[in-house]
Amino acid sequence: MVRALSFITCFLLISFSVRAEKDPRLTGPGLEIGLISGSTGVSPGKPLTLGLHINHLPGFHTYWKNPGIVGMATSLEWSLPEGFTASEIRWPYPENTFMAEYPCHGYERDVTLMVTITPPAQITAKHVTFKAESAWMCCAKGCFPGFETLELTLPVTTAPKPVPTAKALLAKAIKELPSKKHGVKAILHSKTDAETITLNFRGDLKSPLGKPYFFSSDGQISSDQKQKFVEEKDGTFTLKIARSEFSPKGKASVPGVLKVGDRYLEIEASPAL
Repeated sequence: MVRALSFITCFLLISFSVRAEKDPRLTGPGLEIGLISGSTGVSPGKPLTLGLHINHLPGFHTYWKNPGIVGMATSLEWSLPEGFTASEIRWPYPENTFMAEYPCHGYERDVTLMVTITPPAQITAKHVTFKAESAWMCCAKGCFPGFETLELTLPVTTAPKPVPTAKALLAKAIKELPSKKHGVKAILHSKTDAETITLNFRGDLKSPLGKPYFFSSDGQISSDQKQKFVEEKDGTFTLKIARSEFSPKGKASVPGVLKVGDRYLEIEASPAL
């Protein structure tokens, strides 16, 4: 019996090896990743935008800040020179994708996750080095976790120059940020921690909506639930959906990104006053 199991195990390993040679989606890492800066240097007191640029190989994806039912959000833990601070990641709008048969929120396209670095008013060093411990999960037909310490050293100067390639990537990332300026308002009609979340959207929306989707940014709504937007008599749209079993507790609002048409809108659904 043991010999039979050993034979089966060897056969499976050989079979997987052959399939992996034929299908690159079965092997990692599935991406190329690195830090970029839109300028050639750092100026005292002037904020600087750095980006974690992710180039996905065909068929692979990484994950948004709330991946949904599966996945792991890409993270950055900074080690900065004294007096420097880093903002939270500014996330481009997410996409609906799949890890095997499980729907999730992530990125199949190449993206740049932006962070604002704020230098102190005075810098005595001639060069500064930014370090970030990055962790990610990159998936296709298999999933491949990655961990790497990324570094970027820049000179201190009063007249930094743009880096054309990086500047273009950062400009694209800015355009992909969910819009905060729009005419859509969301009202939360369900109680805190209710089993069913009820959201009503009104304002700059036109019927038919096409295939709208609400990406929950804090996990109150999971990625494995089908979303159906119902048009009301007053022209507004209502989404009723089960609360995720992994939902954080005690939330008085529901934040997220509403995809409607080709627009991605930053939304915070709150109870009516």
